[in-house]
Amino acid sequence: MSQETMRCPYCVLGSEFRPMCRRAKKSFLCVSCGHTATPDDPYSKCPCSRCRELKLTASRLSRERPALASTPTS
Repeated sequence: MSQETMRCPYCVLGSEFRPMCRRAKKSFLCVSCGHTATPDDPYSKCPCSRCRELKLTASRLSRERPALASTPTS
């Protein structure tokens, strides 16, 4: 059985993204910034400040440029 290693997309340790600590069977936490990840639930919401800021920025951009949000991708 392979050991699953999740890495924080925001924090760097040395030359790699920082490994996250296992909180539960399939839930991980970054001890540096508080980012959480649940690989089995892609719709889970992370409460960390960086994810909140990213969500606010995306929301603001979609209001400012609604044509970009509805443009089909190839």
